[in-house]
Amino acid sequence: MSEQTNVEQNSGNKYFTQLNFYWLLAFLVVILGGIFIFKKIKSNSKSEENSKQVGPANPNRIRISQDILQKYPLSFTKVREIGFYEDIILPGKVSFDLEKMAEVGSRVPGRINQVFVKEGDMVIKGAPLASISSVELGNVQANYLKAKAKLETLKVQYERGLELFNEKIISAREFEAIKVEYKTIKTELDTSYNALVVFGLNKSEIQQLEEGKLTSSQMIIRSPLAGTVTERKAVQGQSVNTEEKLFVVANLTKLWILLDVYEKDLHSVEIGADATVYVLGKKSEPIQAKVAHVGEVIDPIKHTAEIRLEVDNRDFRLKPGQTVSAVVKGLISQEKMKKIWVLPVEAVHKIEGNSYIFVALNDGSFEAKKIETGAIIDDDIEVKSNLDPELNIVSKGSFVLKSEYLK
Repeated sequence: MSEQTNVEQNSGNKYFTQLNFYWLLAFLVVILGGIFIFKKIKSNSKSEENSKQVGPANPNRIRISQDILQKYPLSFTKVREIGFYEDIILPGKVSFDLEKMAEVGSRVPGRINQVFVKEGDMVIKGAPLASISSVELGNVQANYLKAKAKLETLKVQYERGLELFNEKIISAREFEAIKVEYKTIKTELDTSYNALVVFGLNKSEIQQLEEGKLTSSQMIIRSPLAGTVTERKAVQGQSVNTEEKLFVVANLTKLWILLDVYEKDLHSVEIGADATVYVLGKKSEPIQAKVAHVGEVIDPIKHTAEIRLEVDNRDFRLKPGQTVSAVVKGLISQEKMKKIWVLPVEAVHKIEGNSYIFVALNDGSFEAKKIETGAIIDDDIEVKSNLDPELNIVSKGSFVLKSEYLK
């Protein structure tokens, strides 16, 4: 009875031992299966995330081979905030370059026979503007022709008298009388010639007068310089005197811009400083100019001095009398502080009219990001878009990314 009981106990212990083993095995299988499924889910999730980052759904992402990166190493920067004083914008007026303009009138009183030009015409130096009939000019022309004819006669007498004097045929007193008369007429001729030149006749016209080809008492008013006829007051048949302004001729390829600067700001203006001119009422590119003169006199009422800019106007964009505004380099407002975000100019690229930067990502790729930019300050450019200050933005070598992006 005792042996049977022991057998039954041993058999029961063996059964429970086997049962515990199977439970443990099943538990291990469940645990290992759970770990495998967890890793699989995590792997699929990461794969999907990478697919979203680099896949075709985001065409702004690009990758660069290590060979290219070794040949063209990149440097990185971050958007940063800076403060600076705002430029002072000065109103101004466009003016003639007084060294390249002329007010033209008549040098003798008379009457206008003909006007050859109108406002807006371009003329060369010496071009005829109008013709004038003048009694005074006619008298000078007549005196010149009389003196010239008389001098030709006296010249023959003088040369003959010199021969006779050398041969002791006439006395020194007789020869001296001939000589004085000859020199007197020669002086009258030179005086009349100079008067004709003063009245505006050139050498060719005086020769025509001597040959009888020039109308007596007719004077041509000529342009003293090459330029544009900006004003004409001459009218055919008009009586004129020497004080009247008949034409204004100006070379408009170089102009002045006059600005008023407050006395307290004058110390920061230097001759030769760059200036940027903006035309009012027009959406056009700014015009570059230079400071040519800083006034020495302060206006006692406005407490300002005039500064003069010189600007190249060969494209005729500016017109005398036009209102403009200008920013002079070095002239800044000490009262207006401005803070902006900036990036190096080399980090920003123009692509199809838009500004782009290239941001380095954690997986080694780069993203082309469109931004809005503002003014250029020295080597930096203003960034108006909201950018994360922690972004790693490619600066040096970013042209390689641009080339790859445009492929």
